[in-house]
Amino acid sequence: MQRMTTTEDLTSVEWRDINWLERVGGFQNQQMVLDYFALSPFWDRQCNNQVLSMQTQYNDLRQSYEVTVEALRKMTGIEFAVVHEQPPVWIIQKRFRRGPALDDVNPIATYYIMGANVYQSPTIYSVIANRLVK
Repeated sequence: MQRMTTTEDLTSVEWRDINWLERVGGFQNQQMVLDYFALSPFWDRQCNNQVLSMQTQYNDLRQSYEVTVEALRKMTGIEFAVVHEQPPVWIIQKRFRRGPALDDVNPIATYYIMGANVYQSPTIYSVIANRLVK
């Protein structure tokens, strides 16, 4: 049985941590983008990315982004992935993985980082509903 996944509407929230970016020298790769995103209120602490991170945080087994992506494909459940990057904009997708195929995922929510600011993208439904009300 597939579990229903929902996400809290945080489209009115803007988050940033300038100190973190200054300390690490900005975004140098997709893993750093996800590390930054993991500090935000949008991050799901029960996601597969967090599970993999917790398994390797104290034993110097920190994996490369490519190895992490492969490990995530072997798991089922909620994961986060950078689906588009064109600095200074990165798009991150929260999704439910059903199986190991690349397209065996259901999108749950989309977030974007613009510069140092992190936002939740509104759903198509909310955009259309707001346009119809006006």
